[in-house]
Amino acid sequence: MIGDVRGKGLDAVRAVAASIGTFHEAALRENSLAELVERLEQAITLEIQRAGNVTELEGFITGLVAEFPQHGKEVRLVNRGHPAPVLFLRDTVRYVEPSQWALPLGMAALAPSPEHVDTVALPEGATLLLYTDGLTEARDKKGDFYDPVDRFTQSRFSSPNTLLDALLADVHRHTRGRRTDDMALLAITHTSDNTDNSSPAVT
Repeated sequence: MIGDVRGKGLDAVRAVAASIGTFHEAALRENSLAELVERLEQAITLEIQRAGNVTELEGFITGLVAEFPQHGKEVRLVNRGHPAPVLFLRDTVRYVEPSQWALPLGMAALAPSPEHVDTVALPEGATLLLYTDGLTEARDKKGDFYDPVDRFTQSRFSSPNTLLDALLADVHRHTRGRRTDDMALLAITHTSDNTDNSSPAVT
């Protein structure tokens, strides 16, 4: 799971704690990805109600939850208003847009609907990049946003670490070291063995 809290201060801290705690429990107990996300929705909605200030808190978390079957060449995704992940597959790089858009976690009551799960092919050697909007909202001196797909078209990387190293260096060049928002990055590569195939970065 990767998410982005819309807000600051103690309310944001409590929102993070509620979502992480619920995720850790639900990931072990729920039978499906949709049920897991429903539990997250319930927990965050209760946190909003407990805080008692819906105006400030509604929609405070965008979230993307991914499920990687133990045996398979695919990934299942539920995207709740979060930036679309990027798929690096052979010589192509593309955004994995959700087939059905959904509101951020905590806002489902505004437009109730079943959780929609997308299944995306993830063959051996493919890498999925999850990130927060601090990446795509990074600007250069002209005010242009950073676009990882445009910047890395036809690029290949030997591991998640090399991808993240190249990405961080490229963002630094794009912004000349001046960024106004933090960003979290997680790269996951499908490998054929039991080696560590994921790498996180927070900056």
